[in-house]
Amino acid sequence: MANSIKIEFFLIFIFLPIILLFISDTKLIFTTLYIVFFFSLCKIKKDKNFNFSRLKNKPDWKFIFLYFLIFSLLGFFYTFFVDKSLFFVLPKESPKVWLLVIILYPIFSVIPQEFIYRVFFFQRYKNILSKNLFIKYFINSLVFSYAHIVFQNYHALIITALVSPIFYYSYKRKSFLTCILVHSIGGIIIFTYGLGKFFI
Repeated sequence: MANSIKIEFFLIFIFLPIILLFISDTKLIFTTLYIVFFFSLCKIKKDKNFNFSRLKNKPDWKFIFLYFLIFSLLGFFYTFFVDKSLFFVLPKESPKVWLLVIILYPIFSVIPQEFIYRVFFFQRYKNILSKNLFIKYFINSLVFSYAHIVFQNYHALIITALVSPIFYYSYKRKSFLTCILVHSIGGIIIFTYGLGKFFI
């Protein structure tokens, strides 16, 4: 059983991103995301040791607001140093697309990602992960950042490497809803500032 779980872990978190890297098709990337999401949802539903009610715990609004302020500031400087011409390109040139991103991104991208990389990851693989919290934290951050190789640019890797520990902390120390909102706000800021080009 342990070996099959390890193989499953390898296929989902190591092998799939490599395959998608070479195929480089946005539609296929999101199709794969949903296949893995529904697979993980089915596995967690069958897990009698997991209580879905814990996913309904209230968000920590103070933490979310603090994150919003810090990420807005850091995102501003990151965009400034990468390419100042990117600032607000999407809302200025395609306001309808920008509005759709704000509405749909949290639902169709953030929720599947966070369920896979936080809920499924820690519940499904808890017996094969190190008991050391730092190592567990590092592995989770690493695989989440690594998954973004599919976008074929180092900006996606750098940004996700920086925010992944925050998502981990939000889920483990706050709540799943806090994690969802923090990730959503981060993504909205990225697309608003113009960094979204590195994630499509």
